[in-house]
Amino acid sequence: MPQQKLTIVPVTLHTENNNSSSSVPAELSSKPACMIKTAAAEIAFFNGVEEHVIQAIMRELKHW
Repeated sequence: MPQQKLTIVPVTLHTENNNSSSSVPAELSSKPACMIKTAAAEIAFFNGVEEHVIQAIMRELKHW
């Protein structure tokens, strides 16, 4: 099986500030905040994605 060089990038997840009185949506952009590319998939995260979604995707990537 060929060895594939992997790049590990540190990521910090911050909790959402729920103390604000108004609900302001995250800035929408067509440019992803983070891209993950594997041999089988490309995953893009955009600003405003919820932390539990990121965690679920990262858990699933361990099986690829």
